[in-house]
Amino acid sequence: MRRVLRWLLRHDPGLTATRKAVRIAVAASIGFLVCRYALDQPTVAVYAVFGVIGFGVFSEVSGTPAQRTRTILACWLLGSVLVTVGSLLAVTTWAATLGVLVAGVAVALLALGGPRAAGVVNGLHLLYILPSFPPFTPGEIPLRIAGLTIGIALLALADRFLLPPAVPRSFARRAADAARAIGALLEALPVGGDTLARARRDSARAAERLRLGEVPVDERPTGPGAADRGLTHLAAALRAVYGRVEALEDLAPAAVTGRSGPDPEAPTAMLAATAQSLREVAAALDGRRPLPGLDDLDAARAAFTARRVHAVAIFGPGEQTVRRAETSVAVAQVAEEQRLVVLAARVVVAPRHGVPASAVPGEDPAEGPFWYAGAPPALLWWRRLRCHLTLRSVYLQNAVRLGVGLAIARLVAGELDVAHGFWVLLATLTLMRTSAASTRAAMLPAIIGTTIGGTLAIGLVLLVGPYPVATAALLPVIVVVAVASGRFAGVIASQACFTVVVAVLFAQLSPPTWRLGPERVVDVVLGAVIGLVVGAAVWPAGGHGEVRRAAGRCLDVAADLVDSTTKWLAGTTSRQVVRGRLSAMSTEITRYEATYTQFRSERRPARAHDLDWMAVLGVVHRVCRGARSALTDPPAPDDAVPWPDLAARLRGDVEVVADRYHRWAVVLRREDDPHAVPGPPAGLVHAGLEAVADLPDRAEHPVRALRLVDAWGWLGWLADDLEALERIASPPVAGPSANVLVPPG
Repeated sequence: MRRVLRWLLRHDPGLTATRKAVRIAVAASIGFLVCRYALDQPTVAVYAVFGVIGFGVFSEVSGTPAQRTRTILACWLLGSVLVTVGSLLAVTTWAATLGVLVAGVAVALLALGGPRAAGVVNGLHLLYILPSFPPFTPGEIPLRIAGLTIGIALLALADRFLLPPAVPRSFARRAADAARAIGALLEALPVGGDTLARARRDSARAAERLRLGEVPVDERPTGPGAADRGLTHLAAALRAVYGRVEALEDLAPAAVTGRSGPDPEAPTAMLAATAQSLREVAAALDGRRPLPGLDDLDAARAAFTARRVHAVAIFGPGEQTVRRAETSVAVAQVAEEQRLVVLAARVVVAPRHGVPASAVPGEDPAEGPFWYAGAPPALLWWRRLRCHLTLRSVYLQNAVRLGVGLAIARLVAGELDVAHGFWVLLATLTLMRTSAASTRAAMLPAIIGTTIGGTLAIGLVLLVGPYPVATAALLPVIVVVAVASGRFAGVIASQACFTVVVAVLFAQLSPPTWRLGPERVVDVVLGAVIGLVVGAAVWPAGGHGEVRRAAGRCLDVAADLVDSTTKWLAGTTSRQVVRGRLSAMSTEITRYEATYTQFRSERRPARAHDLDWMAVLGVVHRVCRGARSALTDPPAPDDAVPWPDLAARLRGDVEVVADRYHRWAVVLRREDDPHAVPGPPAGLVHAGLEAVADLPDRAEHPVRALRLVDAWGWLGWLADDLEALERIASPPVAGPSANVLVPPG
């Protein structure tokens, strides 16, 4: 026994799959056997067992225990509607086909709701297609809903009380760890030595764990709700704080360690306030203190800004002034990002409360980046849906692809009068992927597994089919093996075992026949072929085909945002123009994030070469955050700077950087040679800051001079990102694929 347990723990850490198999087997067996034999209601028994299987096997219900229970109950409510509509539209093949098309698209769009909603989409689809086949018996709707209710209730009880799954570590805890580690890094800067080295390692690891690619799918904060949006903002801002601290160490190690002497721009007080604010954020996310405040951080930031304005007025021209300017820009960016960290953390801790402080002084919070705080869930869902009502959205592409595939499968099964046509649709549903390559990869194992299972089912039906007691006793054992087999033996074994489960179930509903196994194989092959054909015809490339276009659109909008923001810093355009660009940027980033998430889940096509698309996502995020930061500090009227020659020089530098972003957009869309995009001229930023330092009358206009310093400082950050894009693209490959981007290493 100990040897078996050790083997299980080795192949199933924490016995996650084994515990799940037991829960589902108990709930499904009790629901089916009680309804079939104690109540003598075959219809109720079928819907009870498929209620358990639909949301226990074909779905992934995740979250805390309370969240899982709410999800299961919501599935019961929506599933009852789907069962009713599916039953009523089963009157004719064409009515059922149209219903499957509409329901298929509508239910698939629930994936917009994040991992918990996306995890139950297949289960909801199953509940709709189950009653959409003859016989047309609307009088059985109450029995069907009663069976579904029994199955869902048993599943919910088993999920809470029978070997319940472990509570996952929340993304908020990851963010708390990152805030604590980055705060410790700031505190270790003056100490140095082993303490600083350890703090660097810990903060780098904590910041890396905030990347979506490092987070399990069911823990990613990608839903439309205020808490998920706040977590996304929080993670991005924390990573930006960490990145700016790294840059600051490179720029001015003496300044950040407090060994720079009596420098009026010394950032030690500002960085200490940032570290304290990070500790408060971590404690609030852990539930150990109330909402983090902004008073101390804003006071330190205002004092630092005042010192920066004073320094611009008193320091003379020269290299030392330029170095101070570069350092002060980085510290100001740390301060601004930390303000976003605090505001995002307030949303995460209290998502139903509005954000009383805007990220931009003078801006209505309802129009700022945290507009969603306290907003009604229906509004948040609508705005997410509206953002993706475009054929460039992978969510809409997936929904249309799946709806069309299910509708064709229903039409074929109905017109050909296929026996057990439900299994044709189920095969299409479970085998269709977001790309043709992934669908092809899933097809062969499914057919092989079903064929093996069908062969086993023939022997099993002939052996124990005539004995109801034997099949009833066999049901929980077969369900346990079927659910756990995917973990221990792979897809082929899982398909084979579920084919046997189907045979055992149907042997108790009607006189058993050996034809059930071969019919199941034919149904799966037909459903798989339909899924493959539709997948090859409707956006076959999936996320791999869309990620380039989405990244290109983001970089194009980023270039426009860089242009308008820098013009505002120079006083030649208004805040409203920048806000409009920010709104467009946010929309494109939302679509790109969805595309990237799907891209990560797909099978990589043969001979495919790709950039590090997460790095590209980081670039466009930093453009967006940098633009918001530029609007905040220092406050000044929207009028032109009093140095037209310098403003013209800034516009020229901005055009160079924006042009590079546009060129990268073309490279990504067309898969051109990335080395055809020249980097920004060497010394572009340094020369601009030197020009500001050489202004003879900047003491008369210190705020406007500081805005120019920030403008060139931001261009320096953007230029660094352009160099990063070039570094992540390897040299072009010789031959026919010379224009394809390949990853580093």
